[in-house]
Amino acid sequence: MKNILKCFPLFVSFYFFATVSFSADKFSIIKNRLDSSAVVQLGVLITVESKVFDDIDSAYGQIILAEDGRYRAEINGDIYVNEGNSNWEYSAENNQATQKIIRAGEIPDDRLAFFKDIDSFYNTSVIKKDFIYRLTKLDTADTALPDSMTVFLDENRLQISKIEYYDLNDDLNCIYIIEESYEDKIRKDLFELSLPDSVEIISLP
Repeated sequence: MKNILKCFPLFVSFYFFATVSFSADKFSIIKNRLDSSAVVQLGVLITVESKVFDDIDSAYGQIILAEDGRYRAEINGDIYVNEGNSNWEYSAENNQATQKIIRAGEIPDDRLAFFKDIDSFYNTSVIKKDFIYRLTKLDTADTALPDSMTVFLDENRLQISKIEYYDLNDDLNCIYIIEESYEDKIRKDLFELSLPDSVEIISLP
């Protein structure tokens, strides 16, 4: 489980289905859709394959991303929220939450938000047109994101089906898209955080 939570910041991608001509580059269409959507909601399956321990951890999660940078993710009871003013992380196991206030001029957390603007962080190269693509991080992208990722598209529909990358431990991380939905307006309630009364809250600098 700890391996899953470590990969969380990088664990998500998006899915897009529409009646668009397949003569266009599918990945370009998907990226344009991500950039123009107000809200994307995803159900994901995350797996982490460890070479050292010869095992595979897995977890299901729900992800919500808004065009203004807000996000909410729930992975096996743990919650990660950017509600516009603070970044929150809640551990169900420890009943503990951390809060980091977002200050004026501070660079936003791009661990999830980069999916709304992939081209600002990665170069895209084609491995197999309309099916497999390679993302290579730009030299100007000073982030904790992986140096590279492999994106797999569904062969029959305009959707991302899987993303693969290796983490710092050389473990293989896979993110599978199980379900998706889009909204054309941002609802505040999507990013409201309700914590137990007994929770311990730690403020981070």
